[in-house]
Amino acid sequence: MKSDPLVTVMMPVYNGGKYLRPTMETILGQTYRDFEFLLINDCSTDDSLETIRSFSDPRIRIHTNEKNMGQTPSLNVGLRLARGKYIVINDADDFSLPKRIETQLDFIRKHPEYPVVGCSAYIMDKDGKINRVFRKPTDPRKIRLWILTDTPMIHGAVIMNKEIILAEGGYDEYHITSQDSEFWSRLMRKGYRVTNVPDILVVIRHYTASMSSRAADRQMVEAGRIFRANINGMTSLNITDEEAIRHRTFFVAPERLSEDEFRKAEELLVSAYRRLNNGIEPDAAFLEADMSEKLVKPYIKLALTRLGEGQAAEARRLAKRYLDVYGPNRLLQVIRLLSFGGRSSVDAALALHERLQHLAATLSRLRGNQ
Repeated sequence: MKSDPLVTVMMPVYNGGKYLRPTMETILGQTYRDFEFLLINDCSTDDSLETIRSFSDPRIRIHTNEKNMGQTPSLNVGLRLARGKYIVINDADDFSLPKRIETQLDFIRKHPEYPVVGCSAYIMDKDGKINRVFRKPTDPRKIRLWILTDTPMIHGAVIMNKEIILAEGGYDEYHITSQDSEFWSRLMRKGYRVTNVPDILVVIRHYTASMSSRAADRQMVEAGRIFRANINGMTSLNITDEEAIRHRTFFVAPERLSEDEFRKAEELLVSAYRRLNNGIEPDAAFLEADMSEKLVKPYIKLALTRLGEGQAAEARRLAKRYLDVYGPNRLLQVIRLLSFGGRSSVDAALALHERLQHLAATLSRLRGNQ
């Protein structure tokens, strides 16, 4: 009787469409080959099941839910069915590069103190064009602090220790859109360590289609709930749901906040960094640098938005405030200088930001190919 495989690649599928076949091919073409490929078909109404069955690879295993359950319950179904000791997550429209499983499996077996190991990713659009690199932190100090503002890992880029994941209850099915962020956060609040290998091992498809207001509101509520638990669990603060949602908005859409709300969200993050619980804080210099790095993003987003709206004086005020309080930043220095000009200077600032983003993505791709 053949023993269970060491690895299960788990892929929930609901109407995978044209992306499903090439995605499956990237899994079946991995350099590490001893795995089961468990696909959880969540009652797809397109030809996804036919696409899956068209592959004759014996590693493929199909489970079809009795009814449509959604992604989070389907993930938990997969966890219970998986035969492997380690679970690799791959979404039905994303690609795994050939050495993904080999690289992550080697790391997690050598470092059993990490129940979850992620990696960085290329980001592609709906047509498969790679347009940027999504770097995730590898420094354990940064990863620990990351959950105060964002998720430190990409869900479709992780390998997990199944025994620990099941022992900790799997995914929280309240969360429809943020089940991964909630899970990493819960593990870390309990004292587990997670990490990312430095390699770029996956290609994640990013859709620019707008989310419905109802779905966006749900996502913001879920994120607020997660960040409230993280901040209250990691610091001496005790924030409310309203403060947590404002905190999340500060990072993803600062232009939606009033000037007073922006200031309060900024003050909350500063307080969180300065009131960390004993035993988890890095040295003061690292904390200040990391906090400034986190705060620069909403400042840049808001300053560029105000420039685009023709509010040059407000953009200049924002840039000057960050530079005065937190120290130098090249892009904000450029924004401040260009805000003294006319419309052509505003357009130049926006074009410069776009070029810098493109340059950063190009350099990251080149480093990843070395």
